[in-house]
Amino acid sequence: MLENNPIVVILAFVIVLTPLILIHELGHFFAAKSVGITILEFGLGFPPKVRKLFTWRETEFTLNWIPLGGFVRPLGEDVIRPLDDESVEEDRQEFIRRQQIEADANHQIAKPKSVNEASPIARIIFMAAGAAANFILAFILFAFVALLGIQQIVGASVQVVNLDSSSVLAQSGLRQDDIITDINGNKFQNTGEFLSTYYSATEQPIHLNVLRGANNEQVTLTVANSTNLAPSAAQTFTQIRDVSKDSPAERADLRPNDLVVAFNGETISSIDDFRAKIQANLGKTVVLTIDRDGQTIDVTLTPRANPPQGQGALGVVIAGVQKDATLGITFVGLPQIDYVPQSLGNSIKYGYDSVVDVISSVVELPSRLMSGAITPQEARPVSVLGISQIGAVFIEQSIAQKRITPILLFIATISVGLGFFNLLPIPALDGGRILFVVIEIIRGKPIAPEREGLVHLIGLALLLSLSVLVLLNDVINPVTNVLR
Repeated sequence: MLENNPIVVILAFVIVLTPLILIHELGHFFAAKSVGITILEFGLGFPPKVRKLFTWRETEFTLNWIPLGGFVRPLGEDVIRPLDDESVEEDRQEFIRRQQIEADANHQIAKPKSVNEASPIARIIFMAAGAAANFILAFILFAFVALLGIQQIVGASVQVVNLDSSSVLAQSGLRQDDIITDINGNKFQNTGEFLSTYYSATEQPIHLNVLRGANNEQVTLTVANSTNLAPSAAQTFTQIRDVSKDSPAERADLRPNDLVVAFNGETISSIDDFRAKIQANLGKTVVLTIDRDGQTIDVTLTPRANPPQGQGALGVVIAGVQKDATLGITFVGLPQIDYVPQSLGNSIKYGYDSVVDVISSVVELPSRLMSGAITPQEARPVSVLGISQIGAVFIEQSIAQKRITPILLFIATISVGLGFFNLLPIPALDGGRILFVVIEIIRGKPIAPEREGLVHLIGLALLLSLSVLVLLNDVINPVTNVLR
């Protein structure tokens, strides 16, 4: 389970959500200015109002008590619902009076224009601009991340899964679980090249660059007296990496780091060969020959035909490993991933593809949930608190990696999600407002403001109720519980 520092969660709210809300509302604001719609108020948070911050281009910028979003209030609407003609006229006169009070000799009083006085296309542009701003911001962030460098496979690395205490590598300070990334500064493409590079190294002593521990601390080890070592052919084994509770493997006393030497007396050629033998013997008693710390042990167990969800027939996690007797090292090959800066063209393509991929993932979410590809827990909606909790994890990752990339990718992803969600045809959201404009275009006349306003008020009430339930769930069962 991942735990969040409350201070980092608050910091994540400020870093992640506040800019996204601001960008979304600025999209509406500038789109309204471009089509001539008058914006009476630009609010951070939802009312009640704390205070007026300042006035810019005839618009009051305000700070509000409920920190769950933001809004722009155009002439003709009261935060969420369309107003009747009398209320619109009152707001219009108040706007004119405010301009007259604040105007100077060089200031020309603007003629106010309500939402309903704009054309349907102008209104759609205004309503869709917030989501568009979020998409554009996400594109820029994804592209910027690509310019800084995106993770790519640049070769192979070797993780130590077992090490003889008498080996020259152990005496040089190499430890179990260390990851060797290069030899004398030279990378290798696979485990075979790792061994050949080591044995053929002419530069003595040999320097190994190693990643160590949960934080991947970089360590350089010096290995002396390697010139007289005669290469040996590496042997391939299937290693037990983990054992599930109450499984056939646990009952047979299989342990992590055990090497499977034989299956019913037959040598195992590869990890795929081991899996095939297990599947061919479901429900039958089998004998595994195990190499445990140099000792050979036979264990008897029965592979399950119907194992619990998330477990295999034996209840083990396995990996294909190699053992070099000369070096006294058992190891597994891993892809070596590094951050590779991209060209401007590739960065632009990465930004576009990433935005499309996030949207596609959101669209496919219901079908993946119904098919069982993801669990309801993984697909659960999250509140502002939940987003902040996850954001705190990415902030901590950025600090640990000394890279801004993790938190930027998270902000970009949330920006796409925010824009997409607001375009859904749900009352009170931008998509719901656009739907009413489309209906107006089809009918040839608008729906009565009081009817549209009632629909949006009901939609807002339902959304707020759902938000409270989701928020409580994130308090009781933090979303970071599903992050492993």
